[in-house]
Amino acid sequence: MKVLSPEEIAQAQEIINKCSSGIYELTTLYGVEWAYVKSPTSFGRKFKQTVAAGYLKRIKYSDCKTDNHVTYEIFT
Repeated sequence: MKVLSPEEIAQAQEIINKCSSGIYELTTLYGVEWAYVKSPTSFGRKFKQTVAAGYLKRIKYSDCKTDNHVTYEIFT
């Protein structure tokens, strides 16, 4: 199982901590920071595994939409 690096996990947690509760796709969650992701597909896969492994707080897998975009729920 491949997960995000410790630096990527720290950055993701900072982003999550700033968000209000709701359902998000990664592109929406990361906002302008998404433009700096080198390989979005690979990053998305690792992000999902990181969430599943419990490395990030206040977030859980929500659904996979018909366009194959994964959504996550941020909660309080």
